[in-house]
Amino acid sequence: MLECGFGHKNPALAVRDAIEEDYPGAFAVEVVDLARESGAIGADELLKRSWDFSLAFPPPARIGYLLVELAGERKEYLDVLFREFVVKGMAYIDRYRPDLIFSTHPLCTYIAVKAREKLGLAFRLVTYVVDPFDGYSWWAEKGSDYTLVATDRSRDRLLRHGIPPEKIRLIGFPINKRFMRVEADRDEILDRLGLDPANTTLLVSAGGQGIGKVFSYVEALARHELPLNVITVAGKNRRTKVRMDRLVRLSSRTRIASIGYARNMNELVAASDAVVGKAGASTAMEAIFLLKPMVFTEWSTYNDRYIINFALDYNIGMYCPTPFSFIRAMRAVVEDDRLRVCAENLTELHMRPGTDEVAAFIAGQLGHGGSNVQAPG
Repeated sequence: MLECGFGHKNPALAVRDAIEEDYPGAFAVEVVDLARESGAIGADELLKRSWDFSLAFPPPARIGYLLVELAGERKEYLDVLFREFVVKGMAYIDRYRPDLIFSTHPLCTYIAVKAREKLGLAFRLVTYVVDPFDGYSWWAEKGSDYTLVATDRSRDRLLRHGIPPEKIRLIGFPINKRFMRVEADRDEILDRLGLDPANTTLLVSAGGQGIGKVFSYVEALARHELPLNVITVAGKNRRTKVRMDRLVRLSSRTRIASIGYARNMNELVAASDAVVGKAGASTAMEAIFLLKPMVFTEWSTYNDRYIINFALDYNIGMYCPTPFSFIRAMRAVVEDDRLRVCAENLTELHMRPGTDEVAAFIAGQLGHGGSNVQAPG
């Protein structure tokens, strides 16, 4: 994986934990941040800085996405843009000599394919497309033995990019199984945070980096004094945490609890009526699996936009790209119970994690009784 945000890391960790739990002692599993561990420090810093930049300034990332799609199957430019990473990543794989690589980032897949072609290595290669409703050209790597996807929408995108259907498997999105185990009582959590259990509760997050315009929406919400609970999670961003702390001290009908880096996000999601923030794969899927509608406020590039499209198509969430639209939507939440309809539609979708199924598929690739049967997306 590459630790560009948590969207590529979290699924990798979830699958590792599932393999170790479901097949104790059968495999030695290591989650590797390939750019960093291979010594491609320049590429590692570039990728991580680019991710932070795209969160703060989405337009360049969107242009980059369109250029990648325009190039299609021709990926030779990656050898130029990421030369250090390609060379050192191949060397790392050569030294490691794995039996199987499970990739959650398309650049890792690209390098693994080149390592097999150029160095004659004989490992199995399974890719998981962590963009649950997309399958842009970087993911479309014919050299991967199998590409796993969460939904029909992602599969259809890969098919249009020329991936043979027999190389695609539809298996639910991997979420750490501990995330789905929520034992704390909702009212107890809200009481601990100083919130009113009678109010509708919004959980506001912008990922671990805490970068996003959604926090300005919270400030607008406090000024309008709507009777809502708001839990803000600033992640590692101290400036955002200070901004939200100021709101807690305001006298307002909008009750706000300000949190920095949260280690109990599953409890916070479970205690909330909706999750508010940027469209991101892991956050969106966690909300879907816990039957919580999302209120999307922004998107970085088109793989995120596909998440919003899915939510709007099935009426399981809302999109509020401006503070005005957000306040209007929140009035509808207070006055018309708008979120209840979204939650009911979520229940009818019957979407569930595929963590154990992914672990079984990988085990099957190594002859340990796994299944190649497609799980529902």
